[in-house]
Amino acid sequence: MKTPKLACVACCLVAFVGCQTPSQQAPPTRTIPISCNLPTITAMPETKEAQEKGGVEIAVVPALYKSEKKNKSVLAQARPPFAALLLNPDSKNQVYVVETTTAYLEPEPKRLQFTVRVNNKLPRVFRGQGAVVQINVAGKMIPFGNLDYKEFIDGIVPPRNEAEFNIYGPALSSLPEKGTIGIFLYDVVTATDTAGNVTDKQNYEWYFDYSTKRVEETAAIQTRQGFIDVLAYQQAMMRQQRGQQGQ
Repeated sequence: MKTPKLACVACCLVAFVGCQTPSQQAPPTRTIPISCNLPTITAMPETKEAQEKGGVEIAVVPALYKSEKKNKSVLAQARPPFAALLLNPDSKNQVYVVETTTAYLEPEPKRLQFTVRVNNKLPRVFRGQGAVVQINVAGKMIPFGNLDYKEFIDGIVPPRNEAEFNIYGPALSSLPEKGTIGIFLYDVVTATDTAGNVTDKQNYEWYFDYSTKRVEETAAIQTRQGFIDVLAYQQAMMRQQRGQQGQ
């Protein structure tokens, strides 16, 4: 979850930095290594990307993952230096704080994600309604509560047209470092009669090799410090606490 912007805090900190003496300057910027695991998902040799059954051709393609650099800030109360007190004698209703901003890497997308491409070669409309999507990882079925395939089951493809829908699995952080992923589409309607009644359903399945690779970069740690109003400090800490609980 993104860390809320502390606009009022930043303004106060910037204002303070402008009147710092050399002895009060923030410490030199230092760097730290940051990293995240990026997945690589490739179809197994025995799996055809596009599979046609009853005039409905369906292909499943994994998402391409990349690393994204993001920042998070932590605000903490600190003991003000003597020089800061001299420069700001009216600090009774203020709090001296240090804001530390660090970068981190995370994969994007953050969940297991596949694109389902439906090529409807039938003379009638294709509807995903009634189909069920199942995902297995390393031989274990992912609970349906961790899946999202609403786009697919709500999908409609006119005759002799093609459309794409996304299906989503669990967060990448919950997956093992490597294994086999199975994607199963059950009870896909592939034929109807003139009245629109279902006359045939088919199952589709795909298997993929899943592995992760560690991506590393270097990021700077930035620190700012200064006085802010007590109310602004309390509000900032409440937002920070909510942000930590939502991570």
